[in-house]
Amino acid sequence: MKRMIVALLSIAALCGCKGVRYDISGTMAPDAAGEIYLVSADADQTTIASTTIDPADGSFRFKGRVEEPMLAIITDDNESPITALFIEEGKVKVSYDETQGSYTAAGTVSNDNFNAANDRLMQLQMKYYTQAQSGASEEDQQQLIDEYNAAIQAIVDENQDNILGAYLFARMESGNLSAAEIRARLAKFPKQLRETKMLKEIEEFAAKSEKTEVGAPFTEIVARDAAGNDVALSSLTGEGKWVLVDFWATWCGPCREEIPYLKAAYEKYSDKGFTIYGVSLDNDADAWKKFIVDNGMTWTNVIGIDESKESPAADAYGIRSIPSNFLIGPDGKIAAKNLRGEEVENKLKEIFE
Repeated sequence: MKRMIVALLSIAALCGCKGVRYDISGTMAPDAAGEIYLVSADADQTTIASTTIDPADGSFRFKGRVEEPMLAIITDDNESPITALFIEEGKVKVSYDETQGSYTAAGTVSNDNFNAANDRLMQLQMKYYTQAQSGASEEDQQQLIDEYNAAIQAIVDENQDNILGAYLFARMESGNLSAAEIRARLAKFPKQLRETKMLKEIEEFAAKSEKTEVGAPFTEIVARDAAGNDVALSSLTGEGKWVLVDFWATWCGPCREEIPYLKAAYEKYSDKGFTIYGVSLDNDADAWKKFIVDNGMTWTNVIGIDESKESPAADAYGIRSIPSNFLIGPDGKIAAKNLRGEEVENKLKEIFE
């Protein structure tokens, strides 16, 4: 569930036809800051525009042009997010609900449909968390996860002619699909949407994913270990050897939860030809080095982030979330992928016993 449920506000910019004129107006809460900003909803959070709030009635207006449609956030002087909205052709109205203490953006197709979709998915999320807290069975929780995924697919189907459908598909649905399934879904979008930056990125991701499907030969990785030496993945592969390429990070909670399972599998099968090539996506090399020592991770560990803070290894394997792993067989081909928990040891039991 942690990998599947993604907050809508974490989505990066949406792209489409160039030269989008926007007109965003509304009313802020009585205690709002004197100036607000329209910023891109990506890691850079680039300021698109700023405006002052009329002290008499709390009204404001952003009006201008951007090159392409995008998801944006209105923030205040303290850089606190106020609300998310789509910048697109048309007039967007932002209103404050005093009873809920929240804002709503409406008036264009994407924003109206975004509100409806968000409400629909939030209800399922709340139902899931309520069940989890009440001790519901894994079967019941999985049923809700399946219902959630089905709801996303249905919303995409309902919005294949607008950027909301492209956005939900790219950022929420495609992560659960194989490369072949991604291509089939992409084909259902009109040509104009398939040419947007967002869907082109997903098409590129599908191409990378095909290279990491079960049965495909592994892609080489060369990265530095804790001593600063370059270690090639290929140096661990070969006849009689099984290598789990594990993408993880010390700051990733689900990754840390996997460590006891990896240690158990390594201790049981390392003398039979199994090893692990751990690829950390940490930016803090010192924290990573300390972590692997403190946690007894005695297999091969390398750091997959380079000097430019990019990860060629993660890019080559089409990594979109962690933990992710790939089991490479003696023939140099991927035998399994994304084994979680006891699945690692169970797979090795099939192989060695």
